[in-house]
Amino acid sequence: MRNQPSPISAIVLYAVLFAMMVMVRRAKQHPANKDLDAKQRLRPIMITWLDPVLSLVIIGTLLWSLASTNLLHALAALVGALCGIPIGVARANTQYVRGVHDAKMVVFRRSGLEYALLGLLLILRVAEDSISKIHSGPLTLLLTGLVALAVGEAFARSAWITVKYYRDAPAATTSNVE
Repeated sequence: MRNQPSPISAIVLYAVLFAMMVMVRRAKQHPANKDLDAKQRLRPIMITWLDPVLSLVIIGTLLWSLASTNLLHALAALVGALCGIPIGVARANTQYVRGVHDAKMVVFRRSGLEYALLGLLLILRVAEDSISKIHSGPLTLLLTGLVALAVGEAFARSAWITVKYYRDAPAATTSNVE
């Protein structure tokens, strides 16, 4: 049985995409863009925090329907998510250049991999109906792991970029303490 995406998830998806679009536009107009290399881009840190939410909204119902099939599928989802963590950390280390703390933005290196992963999420979402009709045990286990890997990667990347952003925050100035 297929889990139908709720109208609320569609509203959340459109709201998140609209917010990201507005933030990207604002970042493109920021003066710090003048100082960036050709393969770098400026993005608000908030986009990094919204990315896992977007992943969940796009493929969350598919992941839930696969992972809740039985214990073996739940374990496949857990293994997939755990495998996504080092991939997300590696992507964060590759993408992240530095924080622009006065504007609450980060500088990223451009990567074709990010667009490929977004495309994969969208393909999984579009193919969700066909995927839900697959009855081959090993194939659905593999699919469960891959979908969970995508979600785990998004959460790990977001968390690691956030850690790096706050680690290289400028030292707080201390005022006169009496």
